[in-house]
Amino acid sequence: MTEPRSDELPFEARLAAARKRAEGPATPREVAGSAFAKGTKLAVELVAGVLVGAAIGFWLDRLLDTSPIFLIGMFLLGLAAGFNNLMRAVRQENAKFTQADLEALPVVEDDDEDEKW
Repeated sequence: MTEPRSDELPFEARLAAARKRAEGPATPREVAGSAFAKGTKLAVELVAGVLVGAAIGFWLDRLLDTSPIFLIGMFLLGLAAGFNNLMRAVRQENAKFTQADLEALPVVEDDDEDEKW
């Protein structure tokens, strides 16, 4: 089957194709910066979940004049929410790759000697 001529495609599709050609491949610095940004975002989300949970628990303990019951409970709830966000992000990243993409990655042989320390 032949591809449609460029003048038959809608303008938006032609524009998107031209922009993709103009961008070129990502440099290693761009890839590393993007990975660092994603990692930092995930770390901040995890810490923020724990801190917000602990703050709400502390506030409830002061309001209800209880011991650290709510502080501990909300701390754990914030921790669970942070890990839930982390796992959701990991699942989204994994969904970007197919099994064929993973099989196409180079295999590096193990060159370490199996020695006991």
